[in-house]
Amino acid sequence: MASQNIQHFFHPISGTISYVVADDDTKEAIIIDPVADYDPESDKISYESAQDLIAHVEAKSLHIVAILETHIHADHLSGSFYLSKYFNAPISVSEGVKEVYAQWKGDLCLSELYHFEHFLLESDEMDFGNSHLEVMSTPGHTPSDLTFKIGDALFVGDSLFYHGTGRADFPGGSAEKMFESIRKLYELKDNTEVYLCHNYPDKVENLHYKTTIGDEKHDNTMLDEQTTRAQFVEIREGRDGQLPPPKLLQPALEFNLTASHSSH
Repeated sequence: MASQNIQHFFHPISGTISYVVADDDTKEAIIIDPVADYDPESDKISYESAQDLIAHVEAKSLHIVAILETHIHADHLSGSFYLSKYFNAPISVSEGVKEVYAQWKGDLCLSELYHFEHFLLESDEMDFGNSHLEVMSTPGHTPSDLTFKIGDALFVGDSLFYHGTGRADFPGGSAEKMFESIRKLYELKDNTEVYLCHNYPDKVENLHYKTTIGDEKHDNTMLDEQTTRAQFVEIREGRDGQLPPPKLLQPALEFNLTASHSSH
């Protein structure tokens, strides 16, 4: 059975966790949810965080074959376009990204949707080296949320958090769909490792980037294995009603959908 080396990278400003997943046998690897650095004061984009991933890839002599996004992020700018050029690797996103683009195109006066190389659907598959990745569609946070299953490891984007869930109040988001998506994940084996997209520790050493399906079924305060759909929808919608919009919503969505950035 193929084994993988999974390296996480934490972006403290946005609380985002990115991953380089390498096939141990062949050194072929993928990148999941890389981050660009954006300074709203100067309106400048830079790539120090992406350089950390590059340094790891080069130190381990890895060959990047694909860059994957779990969804279109609204709280940070993606490092995918920069890394796609650097490694000459295609970017894969959900087919649902087209729906997200359609929802925001008018409000944000967006230019053309970026020509992503692959639009992924439920049950799509890809191999890197001897490792096998399966795509699970897990909408709720947005219509474009995917989970990537590699062996007994899950990369869940903003569906599951450590003992919580993502928000579900963006256009096209749905607490009901999120309930269905997380229930689908809870059907997997309890020892399935869950690699998170977000965590907001008070100190970096308190970062939780990983949990398990069994732990979340037991300890998730928003949705454990006993929570009913109605209970979850009430809790999630109540919480979302108290949350402010992400600070970088406009520049993040514009850049992450079009790979272009206009001054705001």
